[in-house]
Amino acid sequence: MNLRARLVIAFTSLLLIVIAAVGVMAVNASRTVLTSQVDETLDGIRDRLGGPFGRFFAAGPFAREDNPARQLAAVVVVDTAGNVVFAEPSGFTDAPDPLPSIREIPDLASSGDIETIPSDDGTLEYRAFAREVDGLGIELWAVPLDEVDAAVALIVQTVVLTGVGVALIGGGLTWWTVRRGLRPVAEMVDTATAIAGGDLSQRVGDPDPSTELGQLGWALNDMLSQLESALTQEQTANERLKQFVADASHELRTPLAAVRGYTELYRKGALEDRTELDNAIGRIRRETVRMERLVSDLLLLARLDRGQAMERRSVNLAAVVRDAVNDGRVIDPGRPIALKSPDSLRVKGDEQRLTQVVANLLANARVHTPEGTPVEVKLSRGHQDVVLEVTDDGPGLPPDSDRLFDRFNRVDDSRARDSGGAGLGLSIVVAIVKGHGGTVEAGNEPGRGARFIITIPAEA
Repeated sequence: MNLRARLVIAFTSLLLIVIAAVGVMAVNASRTVLTSQVDETLDGIRDRLGGPFGRFFAAGPFAREDNPARQLAAVVVVDTAGNVVFAEPSGFTDAPDPLPSIREIPDLASSGDIETIPSDDGTLEYRAFAREVDGLGIELWAVPLDEVDAAVALIVQTVVLTGVGVALIGGGLTWWTVRRGLRPVAEMVDTATAIAGGDLSQRVGDPDPSTELGQLGWALNDMLSQLESALTQEQTANERLKQFVADASHELRTPLAAVRGYTELYRKGALEDRTELDNAIGRIRRETVRMERLVSDLLLLARLDRGQAMERRSVNLAAVVRDAVNDGRVIDPGRPIALKSPDSLRVKGDEQRLTQVVANLLANARVHTPEGTPVEVKLSRGHQDVVLEVTDDGPGLPPDSDRLFDRFNRVDDSRARDSGGAGLGLSIVVAIVKGHGGTVEAGNEPGRGARFIITIPAEA
């Protein structure tokens, strides 16, 4: 049984219980009120019997004023031996009521109270009292409860019919309300089923934030968006990892192949000439240095990914940038490098790694711009951070530069040795800057070339 059916059954059952309880109380109260009215009638009879005209009153029938043809009270007189000496039934003359039972007469006479007794045939109940009459025996006066029973039966019938109607209407309204209220749950089930089938784009449609289920729908949609984003990032990371492994293998395989080739030539005795041998040893040394640099960069990136390999102390970033620019001018004397920087701007960080950031950006400009292309380095103080800008006058970044900071990403996919290094320089820049709580942005400066903007929180 589903939740909707359980809620409808529970509410309808509760409604029926309430109606039944109210009905029982109404029936009991009505019976009490009507019975008390009958008792008032018997009290009136008893008062009149005790008055100065009581004997005259007892000699004739006791009829309602509005219906003289009906005898309201039955009268039975028994002698001391218990024999009926006089009996006059209640009811209409042509359809009299059965006489009340005389078995209760002695008890009624001794108690003097008004009590309920049955008729002789058990088909009717009476409210009655009895009194002793000198020289006659015991006199019983009884008023039938048929009108009370009929009124109570009508009330019971009304309560039952009303209860059934209210239960049907309440059950229907409950079913409609629950169905409408649980509609988001059904949508969530459909959404979850679709997601379990592999469609991560499914969402709960237009949840109402003013309801609890609507808030659950918003939370579910938010969770699904985060889940889809996480899975997408994981897939992207896996693809990049595969590409990373392939690129690393390629970068290492090329120098290893060169080293192996020269050592194989030496083993076979093909390098007999001293000049050829020196050239081979020089190539082996250069490829070894290249592999060492590549492995060092990979180890550095691994340590940076784990939050290691960086110190935290006060660093004058202006001095770091100034030294890196001077080094760049020495490395490439033919390239103008302009510097705009104050004498001191301090940050909390690792001086060696920050030097590496500036050096990698200058190296990137040297590799990807023609010889002699001017480069401008600008360092300034922001609101709560320090901003480093490196701009060149080269051809700029390609239109598709989404993977600019990916590891082993290179503008020239042919990977010619003269087009750059292994493609780890900008990845190292991003890792170091993020490790300092900063950001890296890249774009093209209008009228100029590529522009890199580094933002690092300033020292407090």
